Amino acid sequence: MVEALREGFRYDIWANRLWLECLKGKGEPEPHMSIFQHILAAQAVWLERCEGHSPTQMPEPAASLEELERLNQSWLALLDGDPDARIHYRRVNGDAHSLTLSQIARHVINHGTYHRGELRGLLRATGDEDFPETDLARHAVEMQASVL
Repeated sequence: MVEALREGFRYDIWANRLWLECLKGKGEPEPHMSIFQHILAAQAVWLERCEGHSPTQMPEPAASLEELERLNQSWLALLDGDPDARIHYRRVNGDAHSLTLSQIARHVINHGTYHRGELRGLLRATGDEDFPETDLARHAVEMQASVL
């Protein structure tokens, strides 16, 4: 299970790098950049929760390559722990919950995929077809090609 989560985070940073480059190349349009920053904020808040903190407001990480890499490395390091460890946390609104580390990690990966699809849809709706294809199959093919 842990290796599948690690692969998920390798996919996630690959896709986020491509979208960051795309959006920066378009002049950081709105609401696209806000959605992208939401992906990063969710990664950051869940990371804080897994580290034993329950923020009372959403973090505002920079949309930068350095921040993508920092978050990714932090998640990969966190996966060195017990994937079945129960994480007790409070949502920003104060509601108490708990999930396992593996449930949270899968949520973070899927959350990013969901919102990158949203970005694709927004661009396409305006007739803009210049965006990265970041589905999981493409990532797998590219990773296999880089090994050969």
